[in-house]
Amino acid sequence: MQSRIIAALIVACLTAPAWAQDQPEAPQPLAPGADAPNFTAQTLEGAEISLTEWADHVVVLNFFVTWYRQAGTHLKIIEDLASKYGEDGLRAVSVSLDDEDALQEVRELVAGHELAHPVVFDPEQKIARLYGVRALPATFVIGADGKISHYQEGYTEGDDERLEEAVASAMGVEAEPSEQEEAQAEPAPEEPEEPICKCFRRK
Repeated sequence: MQSRIIAALIVACLTAPAWAQDQPEAPQPLAPGADAPNFTAQTLEGAEISLTEWADHVVVLNFFVTWYRQAGTHLKIIEDLASKYGEDGLRAVSVSLDDEDALQEVRELVAGHELAHPVVFDPEQKIARLYGVRALPATFVIGADGKISHYQEGYTEGDDERLEEAVASAMGVEAEPSEQEEAQAEPAPEEPEEPICKCFRRK
């Protein structure tokens, strides 16, 4: 299943939907400054959303699959951003690229992490191909002018801070310190140093 999803992301083998006929599929992730393609999709609750409905808003567009081991963690980052900056006008949507038979798994993941921002199911990767998604998770920040202002793929330590800084910059506000950053600002008790593990194989 994993290889089939990845292959679908790399090789565009399906016809673009009618609403995207005038928007060519991107061969690679859209870079900052590019126009964000419009799309229309249904949320897991059956509501229809369209990117054009959020004109003049900064939008976080996030792509994920449930089998990625950090999927829940990354979705929670998007949820926290939507909650923290929602009153300032931020909009967020996450797009599941799981197979058609994994809809229940998507629902369970969303419910388990109590996600309030809209999540859409796109098993044919139609939206992903418009944005040139090549790796997951993939997150685009779209400015109020309708252009891509930031893109990042994968998930490594510090990505949540970098994403928040990009969102705050696009919105013209100051990034609010997270609970983790506030805790780090306080002096921590000294602990004995431990060697850093750089081995990726179980000994």
